Amino acid sequence: MADAAIDGNPRARVWLFDFDNTLAALEKQVDWAASRRELEAFLRSQGIAEALFNEFPSRNLPLYNALLTRLFGSRDRAALMRRASAIIESYELRGVGDATPLPGAIELLLALRVRDKRIAIVTSNSSRTVSIWLARHHLNAYIGAIVGRDSLLPLKPSPEMLRRAFELCDGVAPEAVLVGDSETDLQAARRTNVGFFGVAANSDARTRLEALGAREVFPSPADLARHLRLSGLLPNEIN
Repeated sequence: MADAAIDGNPRARVWLFDFDNTLAALEKQVDWAASRRELEAFLRSQGIAEALFNEFPSRNLPLYNALLTRLFGSRDRAALMRRASAIIESYELRGVGDATPLPGAIELLLALRVRDKRIAIVTSNSSRTVSIWLARHHLNAYIGAIVGRDSLLPLKPSPEMLRRAFELCDGVAPEAVLVGDSETDLQAARRTNVGFFGVAANSDARTRLEALGAREVFPSPADLARHLRLSGLLPNEIN
């Protein structure tokens, strides 16, 4: 049975955004393969079983999330996960300075904020990585919360990071919407019962989101802003 269709919520009071490939083009600036090698070497030194590396032979986040959920209750879990996150973060930080905003991303955030919307970033990147990027683009004051990988909450599609963002923004699911680029974002929105707008520059990613039931999917934040009739923001509104 296909998943039910999911709409956006243009009147939402709380706007949750994914970060990489939704607001910023970070992915192509990071040496993910090198970060995986360093992460795996660290985890092996901590006695993590070979079976886990065989189960998740590539990419950082599936391996990281499996550790996070399967080591629950372990006495040394928090310290190990913080170190694992820090290893990934060190590579993110090397690339974040070159991560350009997606077209219209900054303007969309500003347009929402001057309309008294509450904004949070909910991401598998570290909160420090996001905060540095926001500072570089003079956006920190416009963002109410960042819930990143270093929160040590299960990553999307788990609803837990979204729920933490609600707490920090004094919001609830019926008045919120998530903007993201991936299947895990869409699944997190469903599990949390919030609206969903897809933003994905890659046409295959947009097709995938639409096939999974997302009704409103756009090539860029600028296209979403035009859909929401927010693209006419005047410079003096930002000051």
